[in-house]
Amino acid sequence: MWKPLIAKRSSSAANKQRAAQTSVTLTPRVGEVSMASRMGLPKSFLGLVAGAVLVVVLGFSVSAASSQNQASRATKAFHATKDCSGFTGLVGAYCTIRSSNVKALKVGSKIFYVQEAGKTALDSDTVIYVKRGSVATGHCFLRHATGVGLCTISDGTGTLAGFRLRVRVTADASVPALFRWDGTYSFNRG
Repeated sequence: MWKPLIAKRSSSAANKQRAAQTSVTLTPRVGEVSMASRMGLPKSFLGLVAGAVLVVVLGFSVSAASSQNQASRATKAFHATKDCSGFTGLVGAYCTIRSSNVKALKVGSKIFYVQEAGKTALDSDTVIYVKRGSVATGHCFLRHATGVGLCTISDGTGTLAGFRLRVRVTADASVPALFRWDGTYSFNRG
C-alpha cells in the first residue's frame, strides 16, 4: 500500500488547506500494510492459495483442450466389403471396395497389395487409393486356408489424412472373392 506524503508543510491554516488540496506524491514501502496482515493471515498462505487456484484453472483449460482433441480422434465402428475377384496374388494386385460406412472411403476405391502373396498367406503392405491425392497406407495379413486376417491402416493423405483403421478380415461364405472388413477407425486431424 502507498502512503501519501504531503509535499509542503505549513503552520498557517490557509497553507494547510492549500497543501491538502494540492497533489500528493506516493512513496513506495512507507508503512505498507498488506491485505494478509489486515486479515491476520501470513503472506505465504495467501501465496499458496493463489498458486493453487492458478494450478486448478490451468488444469481445467488443459483438460478442455485435451477433450477437444480426443473428440476428433474418437474411434468408431467400421464396416466394408471388398471384391477380390481380379486378385492375382502378384505385386500390384488389388481388390475393390464395394461398400463402406466411411464417406471418405468411397465405393470403387482400390486396395493395392505391394508384396506377392505367399503359398499359405498374404502378408503385404497395402495402399488404399480413393482418388488422386487421397491415399492411405498400411499392412494386411490373411491366411488362405481360413480366409481370416487382420488389416491396419496407419495414415493417409487428402480425404484420408489422419485415417487409422484396424479390421478383422473374413471371407464371405456365400459370395466367392468377397471379403468383409469389420473393426474400428478414426481420423486424427489435429
